[in-house]
Amino acid sequence: MKIGILTFHNADNYGAVLQCYALQEKLKELHPDDEIYVIDYKCQKIVNYYIPRFNLKRPWSILTYFKKQNKHKTFQLFCEKYFNLGTPDFSKYDIIYYGSDQIWSPGLTNNDLTYIGKGFSGKKIAYAASDGGNLILTDEIKNELNTYSAISCREASLTNKLLQNNLSIPISTVCDPVFLLSKDEWLQMAELPKEENYVLAYKIRENLNFDSEAEKIGKLLNKKVIQIVYVKSLRKLFYRGQFFAEAITPELFVGYFVKADFVLTTSFHGTAFSIIFNKPFYVLKINNASERITDLLTVLNIDDRYGEEYQDNKTSICGFEDYRARGFNYLKNCELA
Repeated sequence: MKIGILTFHNADNYGAVLQCYALQEKLKELHPDDEIYVIDYKCQKIVNYYIPRFNLKRPWSILTYFKKQNKHKTFQLFCEKYFNLGTPDFSKYDIIYYGSDQIWSPGLTNNDLTYIGKGFSGKKIAYAASDGGNLILTDEIKNELNTYSAISCREASLTNKLLQNNLSIPISTVCDPVFLLSKDEWLQMAELPKEENYVLAYKIRENLNFDSEAEKIGKLLNKKVIQIVYVKSLRKLFYRGQFFAEAITPELFVGYFVKADFVLTTSFHGTAFSIIFNKPFYVLKINNASERITDLLTVLNIDDRYGEEYQDNKTSICGFEDYRARGFNYLKNCELA
């Protein structure tokens, strides 16, 4: 049997490629006799967003153009190394797993209904699909979702939205795929950095106080600050209290979390890897698309790790292994006949 995974595998984004890797590896483990592929489908809006460009009207963009090229190549090499890429001809697959990540966010895909299931007549299963809070359930989308065998969402907010619209299939809330792999499994692919004794900072959404908060925590803990950035902006030149890890590989990205003494983030997957490696962490509040983080913190009973500015806390992680087990059992029990 041929099983496909449809997600944002070709985004130059650490969370996107690592969640795809985790789902692929877990499906390979659960179904050793089947062929597991990451469908090499290209959403034009996503492709266009990540292609490095030099803007003639902004000649100073040449300063970051080659850095963006390097970043793009780094992610391409990761995909080639780790993903078993399969044809975008959906007719070649018996089953397609849709998700995870924000594949049902119309703003990210330009409302590409391929990610909802359009164009595929085989068995459809959604694993930890997310919508960034933006999915509008039109009649067309409802009809498409009702063709699924099972749907699971990453956020309870999306699960509730679908339940309230009375879809005719089972709907569950499960963990993001990165949680399906154990700490030891992540360590097997991680590349450990040379640095030690540091606060790790990683943001994916803007918070104007992020850099000052990171440096404040570094001083409080008497540790240097390392911030992971995709491309170092000119504005970062003014922050002398940090070292910037720029356009690193996804393997090294995981490795920086492994060795961190503390993590400050605005990112869902920054939060997730802090939890996986049992790191003390804090999430700075962001103005939009924060529900995927707050839902996760609520499930694990650690809401006090989220706020406008860093607050010292000693909260332990509650129910993490149960959370992982629910996601694993959902995959394990999906009928593939």
